[in-house]
Amino acid sequence: MKSLRVVSLPGSDPSPEQLRDYNSAYATWRTVWLETFRELEGAERLYSDEFCRQNEILCIFRERECLAMGLMRWTNLELQSARDDSQLGAWPVDALENVASHGSRIIIASRLTLHPLARGGALGLPMMDVIIGLMIRRMLESGAHAMLGAPRTDRGVHRACYRLGGTPLVPGVIRHNAPIDLIAFFPQKVTEGEEPVAGAVRYLWDFKRHTDQNSELHKGARHA
Repeated sequence: MKSLRVVSLPGSDPSPEQLRDYNSAYATWRTVWLETFRELEGAERLYSDEFCRQNEILCIFRERECLAMGLMRWTNLELQSARDDSQLGAWPVDALENVASHGSRIIIASRLTLHPLARGGALGLPMMDVIIGLMIRRMLESGAHAMLGAPRTDRGVHRACYRLGGTPLVPGVIRHNAPIDLIAFFPQKVTEGEEPVAGAVRYLWDFKRHTDQNSELHKGARHA
């Protein structure tokens, strides 16, 4: 755990100090998701748009290797243009109304990504739970009313979300030929999860991000 660090990056236009971490994060994202879309859709090319359009990319690094990340974009459900965004294309109108009844400022979380070195308990912890826990901390810090996600159910990502207090809104949707649940994290319902995940999230968020000189958590989301 002491070798890990939390880094927040912008989706585009990284500073010179962030450039090496940014390129490492993009390399991990591209490798994982090109393989995923080859499997799901037979894709042979992955465009960078979905990575670059994000407000913030929250990452876990070990030295210079990006081991886990979640993409985050802030939006406002009072805007019809926000509701018509392609990232919410799978969301029924009534589900978005449900979310908006809690408040209009939301985070769209997407593309939870684990490097092969971080899968299957290889680091002694379920890193999917840890990165989700860190994203929840970021949501709480930002004052957003909810964070939306669409975890795959055939890979068990939905179970990690529910362990940390995610609320199922629309189960059993098919997106990109994969089964997903549409879920929301509401601040009043999220949990820290069980140990040792809760302890790891507390350590990385409350201590490690403040003491690691290479961690630049807030530079990725100046607006939030």
